[in-house]
Amino acid sequence: MSYSLPVIDEKNPLYCPAITASTYIRSLRQRRHKSRTKTKPQNDSESFARILDKVLEEDEGEQEPSSQTLRDVSNVAIQSLKRKGASFTNLQGPPKYARSDTSVGENSFDISVRRERLKFEGKESPYVASKEATRTPANDLMDKLRILEDELFGPRIGAETPRALKSFIQHLDNMMPGIRLRERLSNLPELDHQTIADFLGENGLLNMRVMKILRTSEIWKLTLRESLEDEDGLNLGGKDLMTVFSKPNSFLFLAELSFNGVRVEDFDLFHIQHLPRLITLSLNNTGIGNEAVYLLVSLRRSLLQLSIAVNPHIDDDAIPAIIMLSKLSFLTILDTNIDMPGIRRLAETISEESRIIDIEMPSPCETYINDLESQYLVDPAPPLISNPSVVADLSVAALKRNLYAHAACNGEIVVSGSKLEMAPRLREILETRKMDLLVREMIQAQDEEVEDRACSPEL
Repeated sequence: MSYSLPVIDEKNPLYCPAITASTYIRSLRQRRHKSRTKTKPQNDSESFARILDKVLEEDEGEQEPSSQTLRDVSNVAIQSLKRKGASFTNLQGPPKYARSDTSVGENSFDISVRRERLKFEGKESPYVASKEATRTPANDLMDKLRILEDELFGPRIGAETPRALKSFIQHLDNMMPGIRLRERLSNLPELDHQTIADFLGENGLLNMRVMKILRTSEIWKLTLRESLEDEDGLNLGGKDLMTVFSKPNSFLFLAELSFNGVRVEDFDLFHIQHLPRLITLSLNNTGIGNEAVYLLVSLRRSLLQLSIAVNPHIDDDAIPAIIMLSKLSFLTILDTNIDMPGIRRLAETISEESRIIDIEMPSPCETYINDLESQYLVDPAPPLISNPSVVADLSVAALKRNLYAHAACNGEIVVSGSKLEMAPRLREILETRKMDLLVREMIQAQDEEVEDRACSPEL
């Protein structure tokens, strides 16, 4: 083989022992980069590919060349082959390259420790810049103010004009598609916010999103039974609507609220503590207990009517909270575990403060009051006493005489014993009689008031 001329390696025509592989690749990149257009894309922001390319270029420019570069091929002890050209700068030499020894070829293509970055064509990148890239701090501030405004004052529901109601119904229909809500609401005889709320409540459509819209309206009545029912586990988010009541400036005109017949947890009533105009609250058969009654004390400035019937977990311990509801004019505690001790305590407070309240008490208590004659002597005549404070001054004979009179009505009363035993027994009977008469007077006052209402002419 003749070595007078450079030999072209047909399997590797671009090989040249005078330069390293990394130098050649870098030269190709630079030439390609110069050939690319410098025009900025029409988009508002650069694509991910361009941003990545720019960052990598800046990063590469700051780095120093690797110290582990390949050794110069000229130092290898092999037969050197001359080129026709005198220099080889930036690949400006002749297009022919000399063949070298096998070991030289392997060394010239050793992998460099310097990383190789990838090139991306921005036009071909699947990444599309979003409008968020063009947002300014002012835009973010306006969004935060809008969220804060909605949280404090709620969304704008509009007036009760035909145009505003049409827009409101369309918004509700978009929120709950597929049930012909717009058509059904449009067929209501009288269309306003209250009739819409009544319709949604009757059909169980008062979810959390709808309640957030209604919270700034002037509706005065809500029935939530159908919307809170569990529906065999299908209405998992029903309880979430209770949290809407606790938002600021929510349901400022709500006067009547009903949960009758649906399960309500005691702590759920925490959310309705700040309703400023709530007058009537119905919690019949909701499973609440004493804790729920105490949570209602914050409504004492406005609450006039309270229904907590058919809740067996409510007992005499709830009486102090009921007493604090000083403006109550109607109370139903039917089918609760409130017994005569609690009723007596309630009647005593009502009598001392001269309140007028209509109470529906449990049936056992009502039966007891109607049959006082079987408990003790209701109207003791002299020389029998009726004041429990003078029991300590009675003699043994007087104590026995009084106990015999009461035992004639109730055979369970024990007459025998010493003075120390009979005195407390008689005192307890007389104190019970005094409180029971207050309860009976309270009931009679209610009956008289009902009769007066029935006899009064209608205005």
